[in-house]
Amino acid sequence: MTTEPITNDNNLNQPIIQWGRAYLLSHGYKLKSDLPELVQDTPWSYVIRFVTYDGYVYLKHTPKLLALEADIINILQNQFHAHVPKIIAKNDELDCFLMKDAGKSLRGILKKNFSESLLCKTASQFTSLQIDIADHVDVFLNIGVPDWRLNKIPDLYKQLLSQKDLLIEDGLSEKEIKKLEMLLPTVTALCNKLSDYSIRETIVQPDFNDNNTLIEDLSQVLTIIDLGEIAISHPFFSLLNFLYQIQKHYGLTDKDNTYLTIKEACLHPFMASESRENVLHALELARPLWFVYGALAGYRLMIACGKENMMSFQHGKFIASLRDFMAECH
Repeated sequence: MTTEPITNDNNLNQPIIQWGRAYLLSHGYKLKSDLPELVQDTPWSYVIRFVTYDGYVYLKHTPKLLALEADIINILQNQFHAHVPKIIAKNDELDCFLMKDAGKSLRGILKKNFSESLLCKTASQFTSLQIDIADHVDVFLNIGVPDWRLNKIPDLYKQLLSQKDLLIEDGLSEKEIKKLEMLLPTVTALCNKLSDYSIRETIVQPDFNDNNTLIEDLSQVLTIIDLGEIAISHPFFSLLNFLYQIQKHYGLTDKDNTYLTIKEACLHPFMASESRENVLHALELARPLWFVYGALAGYRLMIACGKENMMSFQHGKFIASLRDFMAECH
């Protein structure tokens, strides 16, 4: 993780920093430096860290429409005993919260010393949590987590395609939009087929991957982070992203034994309710819908962060998922 010092002349988030510093000082923390370090600055996430004599403390700010993360984390920790960051305090007016350090990025560790077993452990830990939560999704829906279950996805897809000006501005042609509209029956059919399996819908972290997993040096405890964009949908959408990321960052193909072992770890918990053959078939059905889910997640970010902010930061990424969906369906 790279950081840089924050100075008064290069930062527009002084009220957030001041709140974090004041809270820590008033609750017994001693700062090694009065200036925090910048960890991340994107349209959807501003993260800094304070260096204290008790270790690092992170402060995260998000746009108001994404400011559910602290509440989500507290539910995951208190009701499901999940390995998630420990919240120190939150400020609803400033849409930010303080959390304790939970270790280093797993990807940073694995780039130096690859470990198939750690990736398997990460996958198993997250999928087991998804299964535990499946009977309790209302807890999350009640605090405003989006309901993107399979029976809702066709209408959400249709609503997304109705935003033609936005889609064209981000790079889609009218011809491509027409093709996507013609794929609505395909979306509906895939959702219906996937719903036939006994795989319960639950929390989906759209960017579940080894870089959003932290590992503590001594205990080797794995902590899942970046939980503010969770929705309720099909669990395989998280797993497909995880598998894609390990292929991308570690040069694996879908035929490599290492990849197949990690894939098995992802899917094994679901084989308690379905045969291995059915689980593998469900994963294939979920793959094209994963791109639709990605487009919905991108649109959510666009609304939350502002069109101009998102397009200037990563123009075309939002509609890339829709192009991937078209390619997957041909």
